[in-house]
Amino acid sequence: MRETSFELQNTKQMMHTFYEAVNNGIIVIEPCGTILYANTKAYGMLRLSDSEVEGSYIYELPFFITDSNKEKWSLQEAYIQHEKNKKAEYQIEIDLICKNTGYSSSLSVSIIPLKDNVCDLSVITLTDNQELKRTEKKLNRSQQRFNSLVDSMEDTVFTLDTNFVHTGIYGRWMEKHGVKPSYFLGKTVREVFGAEIADGQEKACRLVLQGKSQFYEWSNVRDGERLYYQAILSPINNDQGQVEGIVGVSRDITQSKRMELGLRESEERFRQFAENAKDIFWMQDYKTHQLLYISKAFKQIWDVEETELIESVFTDVHSEDQEAVSTFIKLIAQGESQIEYRIHGKNNRVRWIRTRAFPITNDDEEIYRIAGISEDITDLKEKEELLRKSDKLTVVGELAAGIAHEIRNPLTSIKGFVQLMKADMEDLHSEIILSEMDRIESIITEFLVLAKPHQETFFQQRNVNDFIKQTITLLDSEANLNNVQFETHLMNVPQILCEGNQIKQVIINVIKNAIESMNGGGTIFVETGAHDEGYVFIKVTDQGVGIGEERLARLGEPFYSNKEKGIGLGLMVSLKIIENHHGNITFESMLDIGTTVTILLPTKLLP
Repeated sequence: MRETSFELQNTKQMMHTFYEAVNNGIIVIEPCGTILYANTKAYGMLRLSDSEVEGSYIYELPFFITDSNKEKWSLQEAYIQHEKNKKAEYQIEIDLICKNTGYSSSLSVSIIPLKDNVCDLSVITLTDNQELKRTEKKLNRSQQRFNSLVDSMEDTVFTLDTNFVHTGIYGRWMEKHGVKPSYFLGKTVREVFGAEIADGQEKACRLVLQGKSQFYEWSNVRDGERLYYQAILSPINNDQGQVEGIVGVSRDITQSKRMELGLRESEERFRQFAENAKDIFWMQDYKTHQLLYISKAFKQIWDVEETELIESVFTDVHSEDQEAVSTFIKLIAQGESQIEYRIHGKNNRVRWIRTRAFPITNDDEEIYRIAGISEDITDLKEKEELLRKSDKLTVVGELAAGIAHEIRNPLTSIKGFVQLMKADMEDLHSEIILSEMDRIESIITEFLVLAKPHQETFFQQRNVNDFIKQTITLLDSEANLNNVQFETHLMNVPQILCEGNQIKQVIINVIKNAIESMNGGGTIFVETGAHDEGYVFIKVTDQGVGIGEERLARLGEPFYSNKEKGIGLGLMVSLKIIENHHGNITFESMLDIGTTVTILLPTKLLP
């Protein structure tokens, strides 16, 4: 019995409720081809109203179809084909084209026979493929862009699965090096790179599987050449956020690495050079003047233990040079500059420093660093001073020879006539004249020592203690007149090879100077002793007025004297004698305290 109108209506209502919940188009047809029901989704896909669909024959709808083989069918032909196979499920991909409007829709059609107690029905399920095809098209375009991008990259893009097997590899590196993708694809990291390299790569990959991106570098040897690479690894997550693979970007850094290694080697060579050079290499910030680097030579010149304690090469500048140094620092910005200045080293010793400095600019041509080289030129300055004194001595010697020759002969005649005339002159006048002539004669004698220091010099083994005793005996009366006493500390010292009269003359000059400096009396301390190996020292210390630092530096210069009536030849002659004996003489003095003169003489005459 056929369903009543009420029952049919009730069935349609149930079908409507059920099929409207489905996201696909649903069409239910009777065996004769009449459309019993279609849901709203189906109307939208067909772009027809419900009145145009329900109750109509399916083959009367204004469409024809083409299948995957591009074969064109009418709906009637398609329905007949369905009837032949209505006992089985039938599925096909079609393009549905409207005869009236030309509208085309790509659909996936599934026809399923449905039997009930009354009649056989068929359910047609329509799935819109347009969105799927658009998505596929976008995916294809995206894939093409991706392939175009990675294939043009110098870097290499690769993917790995969770077992570290290569699942993809792209980039120009393989083409440049003649490597085919098959060399990597389907192979593990260990199979491609070997155990030594793979250990580090697998360690990085395991961290990536934990969700942590990694950066690492490695190298290998290809065709006898060591190549360097760096890679960035990142996790590939699925929709559930789980890591299902690894994507990496690898870069050939061989050229930059070689440059880096070359730079390091160059820096190391410079460091070794700078650390072992006697000159000081330094660099400081232009604006803050903060010292950024200074080589170890600074320790020896400034007598410090650690370079961290150093603020600048312009530290401990002599007070007289501070203004010049300040001006020099300002001039560095204008270009390379040079200056010579003095510093106070350890024990307040004055040292000469020569500094060359130049500015360093950044990419914007702005000065941001100052670099320079500083060197200790104290020895050079001292040699220049010795050379200057030597030149003076040469001039004085030449002058002395001329004066001695021109004056001595007439002086002898004058002295003889004065002695003959002595009987006709007052004793006071004759004594004064003869005394002054003796003084002139002694000056000429000193001139001759300068002119011909080696003339008739005969060296013998002598004991300096004998010279000390003879000199004190000779000058004891003069010392008593000036309220001066002697205190001696004479050690048992080896004999020296010397010209006795000349050494005795030096000792007399030194002790006489000491007596004359002690206007208020006092004690002169004289001591002897051995100094190091092969030297004997004589030290004379007075309690006189002392000598200032500036005047102390000029002692020994021709015609320079601390005495009111002195001509500076006595000390100059003494220095020349000691020099000829390959010895040394030094002076230490403090104003109003006294002066110490130390003479060093070798026990054997040096070549």
